[in-house]
Amino acid sequence: MIGLSLVIASFFLNEGAGMATIIVGVLAVFGAAALVGLTNGTLVRFGNFTSVAATLGVYIIIQGISVLLRPYPDGAISATVMDTIKATIGSIPVVFIVALVLAIILEVGLRYSRWGMSLRAVGSNEKAAAHIGVRTGWTVVGAFIAGSLLTALGGMMVVAQLGIGDPNQGIEYTLGSIAAVVLGGASLFGGRGSFIGVLLGAVLIQEVNSSMVFLGLSQAWQYWFIGLLTLIAVAVYSQARSASIERP
Repeated sequence: MIGLSLVIASFFLNEGAGMATIIVGVLAVFGAAALVGLTNGTLVRFGNFTSVAATLGVYIIIQGISVLLRPYPDGAISATVMDTIKATIGSIPVVFIVALVLAIILEVGLRYSRWGMSLRAVGSNEKAAAHIGVRTGWTVVGAFIAGSLLTALGGMMVVAQLGIGDPNQGIEYTLGSIAAVVLGGASLFGGRGSFIGVLLGAVLIQEVNSSMVFLGLSQAWQYWFIGLLTLIAVAVYSQARSASIERP
């Protein structure tokens, strides 16, 4: 989705593009993301696909579409657009502040809104959630759409960093995004998670990668450390889950 966001943006957010064209381009990026999320959610909830099978299949299709639209990196992004996205307040990037505020808002919604309670209920026990009146089908589909829209938002950040439509961008984020979620305390079994925790997990991964560069270690060490941290996190949370289930 990040690669597709880059590709779509590269057709609209070019040097000399008017405000109307830029707006259309941004809407096209998020429209495509919503469609991807809707497709994934529909396959999972109404097509009886597993989440892994649905998202993996759609992932391959998206990659094919991106390569079809941009067989090779092309379509330079406007410097004005890039500078706007990379704006800072002092030494702090505005996009980091936006991400932090968004994470807080989503965290509050997850804990105290009907949407958040429905999402956690479906993740914990879908049958029980249905019995208390939760619209489980649309809750699942909505979660996939929200995930895709947030990914497209991340794609816009990559647009500012890369500055060109490259269909192969974003592939390397796949495992890292899973690691951030696990390190952030989300359960792979569903029903438990935190937007703030995932944000902190992503920061931890970035700090580890930066430390490896600072220490002069090879890129292999980045994979080893992140993989080791992910395994430890899964082991700890799985043990905690087993203990809570066995507790009378």
